[in-house]
Amino acid sequence: MKSFPSVALFAAAFLACGPAFAADGPRVAAFETGFVDGADPDDPDSPRFGIEERLSHHATPGFAVAIIDNEEVVWTGGYGRKRAGVEEAVGPDTAFSVGSVSKMVNAALILRLAAEGAVDLDTDVNEYLTSWKVPENRHTRKKKVTLRAILSHTAGFNVHGFPDFQPGAALPTAIDTLEGRRPAKNRPVRVTFAPGDRMDYSGGGITVSQVLVEDVTGLTYEEAARKYVFEPLGMVRSTFQNPLPAGHGDIAAAHDQQGRPAALPRGWEAMPEMAASGLWTSANDLAIFVKTLIKSARGTDDFLPQPLAEDMMTRVQNSWHGLGPRLNGEGPTRVFHHGGANDSYRAWIEGNLTTGDGAVFLTNSAGGHFVVREARRSVGEAFDWATSIEDGYEGPES
Repeated sequence: MKSFPSVALFAAAFLACGPAFAADGPRVAAFETGFVDGADPDDPDSPRFGIEERLSHHATPGFAVAIIDNEEVVWTGGYGRKRAGVEEAVGPDTAFSVGSVSKMVNAALILRLAAEGAVDLDTDVNEYLTSWKVPENRHTRKKKVTLRAILSHTAGFNVHGFPDFQPGAALPTAIDTLEGRRPAKNRPVRVTFAPGDRMDYSGGGITVSQVLVEDVTGLTYEEAARKYVFEPLGMVRSTFQNPLPAGHGDIAAAHDQQGRPAALPRGWEAMPEMAASGLWTSANDLAIFVKTLIKSARGTDDFLPQPLAEDMMTRVQNSWHGLGPRLNGEGPTRVFHHGGANDSYRAWIEGNLTTGDGAVFLTNSAGGHFVVREARRSVGEAFDWATSIEDGYEGPES
């Protein structure tokens, strides 16, 4: 049987990282010291490691985490450094790039518009788009593109993901991206199979929804996200500004696979395809977001009406996704999750729709997905979760 660390060890971690309910002290301490090498995770005799040891092993300077238990955030913490070689500690409010976790905020934004009646999830998106239209072809003549199809990655769009932009590089507009026009680095975004026929993960399709949000609201995408998601939830450290201005403060800098500083001289890349991969946020903010989605689906919060939240958390035909999240399990193992992977960051969010548990993991290196997987296993064991990282999960999406 695994023994728990001493009370003194937990107290030191408690003072360094952030608040937790007293009853959760031993579980948090068990999480912090229960990492197992991912090369042989099922060996009961595998040695256990602390977080700092695994960050060093995986060349990941910084890591932030939030743990949710029964709809309540019971722990948020920061570990390691914002920049390699610089004594600036990561905290739960440190801003990280979170890659495709952005798609979850985009989905929530669109569902808030749907709740207001501003959009219908099953209407042809060209009825809402004014600054750009989905080009008609033999596939769209068979079936029209809808927001339901875009959010579940069944709309037929190409362009899986987008490369980041280095400091000083010209950034494309959303229309540049959709047209595959310089300075965009991708092909034109087009429908390549009949909507609804199958799933093909597409950041290109999510960019179509970004333009739709701007056309419907008359706001910039950043303004719309702030109005419909960030401000209502109190997500004060979250933004879609790209490049992220240094004045935002408390920023986790970018690092490569070897843990070396990247994207110099600024220290972080820009992701102008905002809805698909451009969110900057913190563990504290994402904990609020995940908790609120859980509560909306369970009918204990009205951020999203419960029927709409349940729709979000139900797989669309021919897809692994609901309206935004990936979905696994039934009953006590019914969870939503989404990962994120930009050039120099790896992220993960997850929520259990039956138990009300969840987690947020943020890292600032290209090797951070190894830390995420080990952290997910450790928290699941420490908090006795019904699901594990192996239950149909994959690594962070790009």
